[in-house]
Amino acid sequence: MGDKNDKEDNLSLPKATVSKLIKEMLPQDVKCSNETRDLILECCVEFIHLISSEANDICGREHKRTIAAEHVIKALTELGFSDYTQKVSDVYDKHKLEVSTKSKSSKKFENLGKPTEQLIREQQLLFAKARSAFQASPEAQQLQQLQQQQQQGGLQAPSVQTDINNTTTPK
Repeated sequence: MGDKNDKEDNLSLPKATVSKLIKEMLPQDVKCSNETRDLILECCVEFIHLISSEANDICGREHKRTIAAEHVIKALTELGFSDYTQKVSDVYDKHKLEVSTKSKSSKKFENLGKPTEQLIREQQLLFAKARSAFQASPEAQQLQQLQQQQQQGGLQAPSVQTDINNTTTPK
C-alpha cells in the first residue's frame, strides 16, 4: 500500500508549462538548466501545497466545506505573502468578470460574424450536399436497388402452405 508521501511524489505540474513560464520571465540571452527548472517546479508544487493547506485550515475554522478564493487570499496574508494579495485579488476579480460576461451556449456562434439564420441556412445546404453525395455513392445505389426489389416483391419472404396434417411446405 502506498503512503501519503508516495501519493505526494506523484503530484506535479506539467514541465512544459513551467518551462514556458520560466522562459517568458527570463531575458532572451539567459538560459535555465534542466536541474534549475526541476527545482523551480518542485518549489511551485510545494508553494501550492502550502497555500492550499493553509486555505483548508482557514476554511475549517470558518466551518466551511469548500475552499473559496477568499480563503486562498487570507492564507497568503497569514503565511506572510501579503505583498501578493492585491495582485491575486485583482486577477480573481478579472476572472469573475470574464466568467460572468461569458454566455453559456446562447452566444456560442456570435463570434463567427454571421447571424444565426444564415448559419442555419448554411448548415441546411451542407446537409443537402452530403445527402446528394451519399445518394450518388455506389452504396446508396445498391440500397436503392434493394428497396425497389423489395417493393416489387423480389425479396419477399417465401410463402408457405399448410396441408391437412398442419405441416408446412414451401409453395
